[in-house]
Formats: sequence, structure tokens, C-alpha cells
Amino acid sequence: MGKNIERILENSNGLNCCQKTLNAFSEDLNIDMEPALKMTAGFGSGFTQGEVCGAVSGACMVIGLKYASSDKEDFESKKITKEKVSLFMDEFKKENGTIKCKELLGYDCSTEEGAKIIGEKGLHQKLCPKFIGDAIKLTEEII
Repeated sequence: MGKNIERILENSNGLNCCQKTLNAFSEDLNIDMEPALKMTAGFGSGFTQGEVCGAVSGACMVIGLKYASSDKEDFESKKITKEKVSLFMDEFKKENGTIKCKELLGYDCSTEEGAKIIGEKGLHQKLCPKFIGDAIKLTEEII
């Protein structure tokens, strides 16, 4: 049974793409969302530079929380985490063509002109729910 993406998106207004994706797994992974929301505040809009999509960043965090170890000598968990993140990235690219926010939106949010067009066209509201949904679905399949 998959996560209800529509409900997740409705209940996470005011959060950026990274926060929404991480929040979708907060109960499953026992994530304390208060520090997590602070920690992920700068990940939206591709680190505010149109780079790696926030939903992608959030998914990678979820995979890390699921498979990684805090033991720096645990090389097996590092290997597994890397494999899972790589699989996620490949699948997200296959589905959407890229992991870069500015390429997903078609405009560079780090420029005044790009940010203006994104806002005028409502691209975050129109396009990002699909990318967040894809990130959540793919993460569910991987973890």
C-alpha cells in the first residue's frame, strides 16, 4: 500500500520540496521533524540555486536514514546506502529526465528573471507536486 501523495501534499503546505519528501517518511523512520525542518530549510528550489531538486535531496536523506550507520567503520551500510541512492537517482532521471530543479521547471530560480517567470506561471504549484510524488513513490519502492 503506497503513501497517499495527495494527502501528504495537502497536509504539508508551507514546506519546501525537500521537507515534504522527508516528512512523508517521518513516522516510518521515527524522524523528529522539528530539527529536520530546520535542517532542510535551505534545500528547497535546488539549494536556492536551481541545482539538485529538493524532493531528490529529501529522498536521499530518507534512504540515508534507513540504511546508513553512524559507525564510520560500517562500510557495508555505506555501500548499501550508495547503491540505493544511485538506484533512486537513475529512476528519478528516467522518469523526469533530470534531477536539477532549473531543468525540471524550465527556468533558473536563482536569477531574478527566472524567479519572476516561475512565480508568474505558478510553476512550483503546477510542476513540483509531480516531482515530490515521484520522489516519494520511488523512495517507497527502494526502501
